[in-house]
Amino acid sequence: MFKHMQKTVCALAVLAATATSAMAAESVDVKVIGTITPAACTPTLSGGGTIDYGAIKANTVQTDDYTVLEDKSVSMSIACEAPTKVSISAVNGRPGTAAGASTPDTSDMGAPPPVRIYGSNWVVGLGTDSDKNIGGYALYLTSLTTDGAAAHCVYRNTDWAAGTWGDSSSCSIYANANIGRSLSWGNAESNAPVSFTNATAEVHAKAYLNKGSELDLSHDIQLDGLSTIELTYL
Repeated sequence: MFKHMQKTVCALAVLAATATSAMAAESVDVKVIGTITPAACTPTLSGGGTIDYGAIKANTVQTDDYTVLEDKSVSMSIACEAPTKVSISAVNGRPGTAAGASTPDTSDMGAPPPVRIYGSNWVVGLGTDSDKNIGGYALYLTSLTTDGAAAHCVYRNTDWAAGTWGDSSSCSIYANANIGRSLSWGNAESNAPVSFTNATAEVHAKAYLNKGSELDLSHDIQLDGLSTIELTYL
């Protein structure tokens, strides 16, 4: 009986040792997490971002041709908490309303619109009046600076390979129909965007009106162009 008990005790001791070993093999994970976020950048447009052509006399609107209006602009500034690379792009809020354009947001193909920026034909619309397109406008940047120094305009289109940028003489905010475009600030050494803490530019609208024969000039017509400028961290 004593031997039997001893074996039993030994057996229990082995079982206990095995169970202790199994428990020691268990594990838990220690996770070290966080998020690196870009320095926040805030864009601002002077005048609340409104380019106002004021009152346009109906008798100044050409009957059988497009009436080109004067170039107007607002100032844009981007302030960042630390040196940051960003780009801007625009979303057309009045699609399909560009008067005289070969496509809703015109391209270089087909009949060009009445206004151009350094040869570029890209315009968007000024809304409609009684289902008639009121006109259109080109949107572009000039006088770019980064941290107080002159900068030049670089751009990329959505149909390009990732990371590809080019130098833009026109700095047109819009591109061909159905192709998105991003603009950024570059320098003389590279066509790629550069980091900055503060950047500025003039945002120009070069607008035109549809032919007077296409519009009902017996009542007030409200120009209603809308472009939303979006900022993207690179």
